[in-house]
Amino acid sequence: MQNLLRRENAPALAAGGALALSVVSIAGSQILLGLSIVLTIRRWRSAAYPRGAYLLVLFAALTIAAVLAAPSPAAGFPQIKKFFVYLIVPCIATAYSGPEFARSVFAGIGAGGGLSAVWGFIQYARKYYAADTAGVPFTQFYIDNRITGFMSHWMTFGGTMMCVSLLASAYVLFHRPVRWRIAALALLAAVAINLAWTRGILIGTLAGGLYLIFRWRPAFVLATPVLAIGAFFALPEAEKARIVSIVRPRGELDSNSHRVALFFTGIEMIKGNPLLGVGPEHIKYEFERYAPESVPRPVPRHWYIGHLHNVYVQFAADRGIPAMLAIIGFLFWNLRTIAQARGDSETRWMLHGVAAFLAGVLVAGVFEHNLADSEILTLTLGMLTIGARLAYDSRTTTAIANSDV
Repeated sequence: MQNLLRRENAPALAAGGALALSVVSIAGSQILLGLSIVLTIRRWRSAAYPRGAYLLVLFAALTIAAVLAAPSPAAGFPQIKKFFVYLIVPCIATAYSGPEFARSVFAGIGAGGGLSAVWGFIQYARKYYAADTAGVPFTQFYIDNRITGFMSHWMTFGGTMMCVSLLASAYVLFHRPVRWRIAALALLAAVAINLAWTRGILIGTLAGGLYLIFRWRPAFVLATPVLAIGAFFALPEAEKARIVSIVRPRGELDSNSHRVALFFTGIEMIKGNPLLGVGPEHIKYEFERYAPESVPRPVPRHWYIGHLHNVYVQFAADRGIPAMLAIIGFLFWNLRTIAQARGDSETRWMLHGVAAFLAGVLVAGVFEHNLADSEILTLTLGMLTIGARLAYDSRTTTAIANSDV
């Protein structure tokens, strides 16, 4: 413990703590991020960054341009403030000291996420009891009052649980010996995702899980539909109905038609403003102006139009196609780099866990503007940076080994 608390370890503790704490408390995470900035800023220029890091700089520049070009520049200021979260990249890149740093951070994410999942189960039991006591159908009571764990919203909770579930699953599949408490953690997080009724997160987790299975035993991918069907029929009726609602809407209780309308409204915004969009934080103000005729007027009261529930359409609509390509290109570039890295027996599970989570974030982004959440943005950028450094170490080790042959 004394060695851990030595002064030279302070940057790693602050940066790693900021990332790990994002699954527990965004306030605590950002306090540590601020401390990490102070401790690492002098060494940012010499840090090894993820591939295409200049795309983040381009994204920031285009965002500022979009804010200034918007009808009300002051309204876009929250997106300028969010650049603070992006500083997790230089902080982690500077503080990273090797695989042990990555293992410690991922252990912190697992511990915090496990506790959040347990609290989510307690919340679920309370809500079920409250609905039963009030004599209200559980679906009607729960749909707008779902479990959140330690987070402020069920979508954020689902995103953090996806991270924990995929990291733990990667450990179980690629690390030996297997520690069964990690397998229990993976199951715990997966159950929490299901109970949160976050369909986009569920699909993203399945995508990340398919990646892991393919990298572990490619032939087993063929068995996943059978396992998925079996798991579906084992679910309670309420959770089963929520999954069925992906393809069979339930009228006003369902958001399918809402999301379709948001998608096509976003497309119209992109057509009208392809370079700089309608402006960050301006989607809600411009919605009715660009909404197709098929969208009901006035907009239904239960629709949320603050964002477009699709990260790709959102970024292109509010700050332009070039900005969207910059941020998404950065994510895909590093996903590819991390997924292709071989790693050794100690780092392979971490590389695959990060790649699976990035794949899950990108797939879930089709259904939700998940990068709007500071918690998910912190996790995505921080884990990507760790994964990129692990991949770089893997390439360096391989090159040295080949040169010695």
